[in-house]
Amino acid sequence: MRKRKWLLAAIDVGTTKICSAIARVEGKNIEILGLGQSASNGLRRGNVVNLSETIESVKASLDEAEKQSETSVESAWVSIGGEFIRGINRRGETEIRGKHSEVSEEDVQRAVAAARTIELPGDHDVIHVLTQAFTVDGQKGVVNPIGMTGRNLGVNLHLVINATAAVQNIVSAINKANVVVDGVVMQQLASAEAILTPDEKEMGTIVADIGGGTTDIAIYNEGSIWHSEVLPIGGNLITRDIAVGLRAGIEEAEFTKLKFGSALPQEVPQEEVVEIHEVGSTNKRTISRKILCQIIAARCDQIVDGIVEAIGRSGLDPQLFTGVVLTGGGAELRGMLEQVRRQMCLPARLGYPVNLVSLGHPFCKPMYCTA
Repeated sequence: MRKRKWLLAAIDVGTTKICSAIARVEGKNIEILGLGQSASNGLRRGNVVNLSETIESVKASLDEAEKQSETSVESAWVSIGGEFIRGINRRGETEIRGKHSEVSEEDVQRAVAAARTIELPGDHDVIHVLTQAFTVDGQKGVVNPIGMTGRNLGVNLHLVINATAAVQNIVSAINKANVVVDGVVMQQLASAEAILTPDEKEMGTIVADIGGGTTDIAIYNEGSIWHSEVLPIGGNLITRDIAVGLRAGIEEAEFTKLKFGSALPQEVPQEEVVEIHEVGSTNKRTISRKILCQIIAARCDQIVDGIVEAIGRSGLDPQLFTGVVLTGGGAELRGMLEQVRRQMCLPARLGYPVNLVSLGHPFCKPMYCTA
């Protein structure tokens, strides 16, 4: 067994899959020792709908990661998503009371407490308090105000809230899989920390984590997160569109999407065809690949439109962004990256972890970035 003091474990609880990662962390470098995944039974759009199935899915994912790493997991960080998560920007101010009018830690705590004063729905909790920037006597963009002189201290925060029961159900599933939860992390925040460079955070970048049940948005500017939200649309809806449109089973539709699908039907030759099994039958029939890709493109357009609308709600100018970074399994759909570039008129790239020791690791893919 390797020494546990070097190890960090994380569990990404998604709609389509549950992914467990065990890594050795040395400074800023991360070496993946084991990574397991299992079908995400018991969840819908990131929320638990069957606790016992969720527990078994977590166990299966952990077992695989533990075998690869030759160790056992006692505690882990857990990424969570779901349609109930949302971000809120808040501002708080306080009089500077430190000696010689210098900002003290107590002043900072009072300003943060003022910003956190918000009336939440009774069934919601704050899961993240993220500092955007401070002001001292109106001077903007202050990163660390401790020791600065002034009369008034202000702070801008990004608060992330989620339904209390949604968080508790996921934590309960992890606990009942015999793992202690070190803490929970919003999925797009975890993805952004893994894939964005400091320059991208500073200059302005949009992260879109396209999962099975949802598309999670995080918008960074001036080094901090300024907007986050969850769109109730993801890759599973594309699969369902194919199943309904082509009268195929869900598994057949998913296989066809991954093997033959594209978000750019205009680039598919008219004569290309694919074979699919009809739902509830062993019979095969031939369909136009272009029609398949037109079905896919319609839903991809909707996802990209949702990202554009999220930018509008952020109040930030999209023309000032360096671009879009796509992650999650849906980002790997053929043509999706190019569709984002064309529809949003912004540079776009796929997100890969920036601090992995070996970027050639077989699990170094957008679909595993959150873990």
